Amino acid sequence: MNPVKLVLGFVPFLLFTVLCSWIPVGWAALAGLVAAVAIIAATARGGVPFLPVVQAGVLLVMALVGLFGGPTVDSWLVVYGRGLVPLVLGLVIVATAVPMPFTAPFARATVPEADWHSPLFLQVNRRLSAMWGGVVLLIGLCHILGAHLAQQGVSATVLIDWGVPILALVAAAVYTRRVATHAPTREART
Repeated sequence: MNPVKLVLGFVPFLLFTVLCSWIPVGWAALAGLVAAVAIIAATARGGVPFLPVVQAGVLLVMALVGLFGGPTVDSWLVVYGRGLVPLVLGLVIVATAVPMPFTAPFARATVPEADWHSPLFLQVNRRLSAMWGGVVLLIGLCHILGAHLAQQGVSATVLIDWGVPILALVAAAVYTRRVATHAPTREART
């Protein structure tokens, strides 16, 4: 499994996160939604991909709330919206890690088809999906904590808001590469 492709699967979420710093939350969510729909259209030939669909749903709701919620909602979203999207996305990923690990389609690109339903393949992908869900939750918590601290005038928000999330993404990618490289396949066991 290529962790770079896995991180690229989060492009709509990452686009939203970056754009929230420069444009209104509703428009940032709309841009992320367009990216999610483009990814769905580009990758749907083997079945509709789970991760972009979830991102599209979360970003659609955020776009509607951001664009039509009014000034009070908008002012709240400016502060906390960037943390809310990854929290919801992370919760969905963690909640579905056991029945439907989102990493499995990425792993299938590098694992023989005979192993796709093996207990080891499912176990590894459940663990990776839960870990990635935890990282996305951590990113959401960091954004919310960073926003709260910024409201209090604390200056460490760059470290909390950007440093910790970037380090978490890098650590998750390194761990994914290590697990994918060392996970035995049926061919290697025979």
